Amino acid sequence: MRAFDDPAEILEQTRLVERFLAYVRVGTQSDETSTTCPTTAGQLEMGWRLVSDLRALGLEDAAQDENGYVLATLPGGAPGVLGFCAHLDTAPAFSGKDVRPRAHENYDGAPIRLENGVVIDPAESPELSQCIGDTIITADGRTLLGADDKAGIAAIVGLLEVLRANPDVRHPTLRVCFNPDEEVGRGARHFPLERFAADVAFTVDGGFAGEMNVETFSADKAIVTFTGVAEHPGTAKGKLVNALTCMGRFLARLPAAEAPECTEKRAGFFHATDAQGDAARCRVNVILRDFEAAALAERGRRVEAMARALMAEEPRLKVEVEIQQQYRNMRAELERRPEIAERLQRAIAAAGIEARVEPIRGGTDGAQLTARGLPVPNVFTGGCNFHGPREWLSTRALALSTCTLLNLVQIYAE
Repeated sequence: MRAFDDPAEILEQTRLVERFLAYVRVGTQSDETSTTCPTTAGQLEMGWRLVSDLRALGLEDAAQDENGYVLATLPGGAPGVLGFCAHLDTAPAFSGKDVRPRAHENYDGAPIRLENGVVIDPAESPELSQCIGDTIITADGRTLLGADDKAGIAAIVGLLEVLRANPDVRHPTLRVCFNPDEEVGRGARHFPLERFAADVAFTVDGGFAGEMNVETFSADKAIVTFTGVAEHPGTAKGKLVNALTCMGRFLARLPAAEAPECTEKRAGFFHATDAQGDAARCRVNVILRDFEAAALAERGRRVEAMARALMAEEPRLKVEVEIQQQYRNMRAELERRPEIAERLQRAIAAAGIEARVEPIRGGTDGAQLTARGLPVPNVFTGGCNFHGPREWLSTRALALSTCTLLNLVQIYAE
């Protein structure tokens, strides 16, 4: 096996950074309110660009299907089929329109100051202390960057570029899939598993260099609907039941210590994400997260208990709670195949860095694909501070992601 452990070599011999900068300029925010697949046209545009890039690398079967999924194959000389996935969309929580990436060369360790008063401070983003001398890529302060997951896409295309230039590097047949709508939880919904036909796959959708994930949150969403009693405010005394006011009381009862801003590591949370309606009828969506199935189910029961308590206090109020399953922790399934995590750890170590096995305080497409029978752990991309204007990426760390993938395909060829 030829160990790839020199990110400078990857940066010099590939178009890795050039591609990444081009990819982040394509607006691909997904839209939870859309009923189409993909949910936004920008993801189709990104898919067409990737089909062109993959065909230019000699992957002649590269194509985008009717749902926006981009698939391609690189035949290999070793048995088996190994898959790699990354998602096309960026998060709808913060603007990804007209991204203008900025390269901060030879980073000196100081806070990075962008437009709109946005500051990326090493005190709050300690990974920067490991990046002295690197080129750091950010947006300009108006938008997110989109390293989640354009960095993963670039790392996979970089893998293919190196393999095409080095036919002596032995690997199994590789299948890649770039899918839409991961950020709104639909990335696996139309995933073409039969055509993908991999024995095992890896999402390239993680954080800073060395991180690997074989565990995610389990996730549900509580849709809580409040129906009050409508009445003209001039004659409302003793008659009006304001649904908005009741929703406010409900939100105030969500435990503050169990909110995302107050939790870390393996602690779950309640998080109200959005609300709609008026004084007669309104609705709030609350996402529920925990690593253990029993604890997640208990969170749902606590929401239902809060709803019943409100109705007991005001019998004219109607509160309905619908719990929708989103995804489940992939840990149990991957524990049945321990060699998958062991091989990923070997690949990271061969890149010259220490593997950090960390649970994801979120989800990936891999969680849903693992539940459908395809084991899919997650690999780092080199980015940090996703979903906001302080998002950043070290080009060296991105190249280390490609090094890790190159080592991984050789380990699977053994």
